[in-house]
This record gives sequence, C-alpha cells and structure tokens, in this order.
Amino acid sequence: MPPKDDRLGDYKRPEMDFEKKASLGRGAGSWAAVGIEFAIYVVLFFLGGKWLDGKFGWHPWGTAMGGLAGACVGMYMLIRRVMRANASED
Repeated sequence: MPPKDDRLGDYKRPEMDFEKKASLGRGAGSWAAVGIEFAIYVVLFFLGGKWLDGKFGWHPWGTAMGGLAGACVGMYMLIRRVMRANASED
C-alpha cells in the first residue's frame, strides 16, 4: 500500500462500474456457499443418525434427530454469517 498523502485528506477513489459488478458476484457466490454449507450439515448429521440407527437399533429416531440437529447447526451457521455480514457493513 503506498504511503498516504496528507494533501488528499480522507479522499476515497470512486468505484468503477466493473468493480461494483465484481463485488456483487463475490457476494452472490458467498451466499450460494452458505446454502451448500447448510445442506452439507443436514446430510452429514442425517447420515450420522442413520449410522446410529444401525448401530443401536433406534430406527427411526437416530435419523430424525440427526437431520434435525443438522438443520439446527446449519441454521446457527447461517445466522452467524448474516450477523457477521451486517456487522462488516456498518
């Protein structure tokens, strides 16, 4: 980063149109990743519950509780990411 020139004060260079479009694309990709992450949590916990069903004979409670736990963890991570995004905008 070049040294700050005191003559410019708090000047900020205006964003060009292509820079705005690029930052929009990064945001959309990030939120798409959140959806994929949510699905991964649900599937992994669901499969873990299915494994517990087979191991301990809890059918269908392990699968149901695993899927529910995955949805809860996914929702927690989604809310955390939204809160972090809102904090960085301020």
